[in-house]
Amino acid sequence: MAALLSIALSAVVLVPAPPQDPLATNVVLNEFMAHPLASATQAEGEWIELYNASSGWVSLSGWRIVNNRGEEIVLCSYLLPPEGFVVLGSSSDPQRNGGYQPDIVYSGFTIEDTGSLALLTGAGIEQDRVNYDHTWDVQPGRTCEKINPGWASSLSSSWAAAIDAFGDGDLGTPGLENSVFQNSFGQNTWAFIKAFVQ
Repeated sequence: MAALLSIALSAVVLVPAPPQDPLATNVVLNEFMAHPLASATQAEGEWIELYNASSGWVSLSGWRIVNNRGEEIVLCSYLLPPEGFVVLGSSSDPQRNGGYQPDIVYSGFTIEDTGSLALLTGAGIEQDRVNYDHTWDVQPGRTCEKINPGWASSLSSSWAAAIDAFGDGDLGTPGLENSVFQNSFGQNTWAFIKAFVQ
C-alpha cells in the first residue's frame, strides 16, 4: 500500500501560477474627456489617458477598457514607459478631434457624461475602475482629471475638472501631468498609511 501511495504522489505535478507583473498594478485611469466641445463631433473628441506610476516599462498588449454599455477598447502591443502617459482617442485627426494627437486610436466606444470605465489587464484582471454620476465634476469642454495618480479612482474627491486649455480650446492635459495635480496626503489617508506603515 505504501508503494502504491508513493507512486500516486509522484504523479502529481505542481504547476506554478503564471508570473504577475508587479509594475502593472501601477497603471491607472488618469483622465477622460466625456463631453468635448471643440471637436467636429462629440464622439471624435472623446479620449482617455492612462498613467504608469511605476519605475519600469509595462506592456499593455491585450489590455482592455470597458464602459457601462459593454463596449470595449482592446489595446495593441504598446509599451507604456515609466511615469509615462498613453492617450487613447476616437479620432487621429487634430483638425476634427479638438487638437490633440492620440497614441492609440479606437472605434465603437462611447464615453458618456455619467457611466463607468474599467481597465482590465491582458489576463482579464480588473486593474482600475471609475464609476461616475451627476455628482462628479464632469463638465462640457473639460476633462475629468485625477488629482493624484495614487489616489483611489473610485472616489469623486480624487477627481476634478481640468483648468488648462489644449488644442482648439477645450480644457485638459492629454499626455501631460494633470492641471489639477496635487502631491498631498490631505485627501488620501490610505495613501499616507501605505507610504509610512510598511
